[in-house]
Amino acid sequence: MKNILLMEGSSQPARERAAHLGQETTAEVYVRALLAEDPNLQIDVLYGADEGAQPPRSPENYAGFVISGSALHAYDNEPDVTRQIDWVRRVADAGLPILGSCWGLQICAVAGGGAVERNDAHAEMGFARKIVPTTDGLGHPLLADRASAFDAPCIHYDHVSRLPEGSVLLASNSRCPVQAAVIPLGRSIAWGVQYHPEFDLPHLAEIYEGYGDDMVGGQFFDTRNMLDSHIADLRIAAEAAVDAPVVWRLGIDTDILDASIRRTELRNWLRHLGE
Repeated sequence: MKNILLMEGSSQPARERAAHLGQETTAEVYVRALLAEDPNLQIDVLYGADEGAQPPRSPENYAGFVISGSALHAYDNEPDVTRQIDWVRRVADAGLPILGSCWGLQICAVAGGGAVERNDAHAEMGFARKIVPTTDGLGHPLLADRASAFDAPCIHYDHVSRLPEGSVLLASNSRCPVQAAVIPLGRSIAWGVQYHPEFDLPHLAEIYEGYGDDMVGGQFFDTRNMLDSHIADLRIAAEAAVDAPVVWRLGIDTDILDASIRRTELRNWLRHLGE
C-alpha cells in the first residue's frame, strides 16, 4: 500500500463555499480520481493554505506528494499562497516525487525560481485543445500512452510564463506554451500539467455553476442563458455515447469522455513512484 500526501490547493473560504454549494473540493475530486486508478492507496489531505496545518505523518513517510487545483494566484504574496509554496519546497527537500495539476504546476514553477502570470487572452475554460507533446514529452513516462495531440479538462487564467532553470517542457498548445513540464526541486522532481486529468464533466459543470458570474459578459459566454445551456450539455454529455449530438456540439471525444484516457497522467505517475 502506498501512502500519498495530497495538498488541497484551496483556501478555507473557498472550501466553505464549495460545501455551501454542495460541491466537491479540489482535494475530494483528486482523491476520487486517484483511488479510481489504485483503490489501495492511503491518501492523507494537507490543507496547505491554512496556518499551522500539518499532515498526519512527516513528509519522509509518504511515497509521493500531489497538489490539487486552486483559485488562488501563485504570484500573490499572501499567506494562503506562500504557505503552499513553502510546503512544496519542504517535501522536495525530503525527496518526495511530486505531481501537480494547474495550480500545482504553477506553484512548483514558482518554488523552483520560475514565474507565473495572468493572461486572459490565453485563458482556457473547460477544455485545453490540441495539446501536443514536445520531442522530450514523447519520450517521457508522464505522457506515455498519450496521442500525438489530445484534449483535456482545463480551467485557468494564469499560466507558467517562465520555467525554472533545468526544467524540461513536455507539452504545449496554441493558447498555453507550458501544458506539461518536469521541474527539478530540491532533492525531487515535480511532474506538472496545466490541465486537470483528475476532472470529469460533472465537476466542470460544478465549476461553471460556482463561478458562472465571472464568465458571463466576457470572452466565454455572452449571456447567463448561454452558460446555463453549456452546463446542461456538460451534464448530459457525461452519460452520453461518443457519437451523441451533445458530444459533437461540445467538440469533445474519447480523450475527455473515457475516464481511463482522461486520467493517463495520474496512472503514469503512480506507476513510476518508487523507481
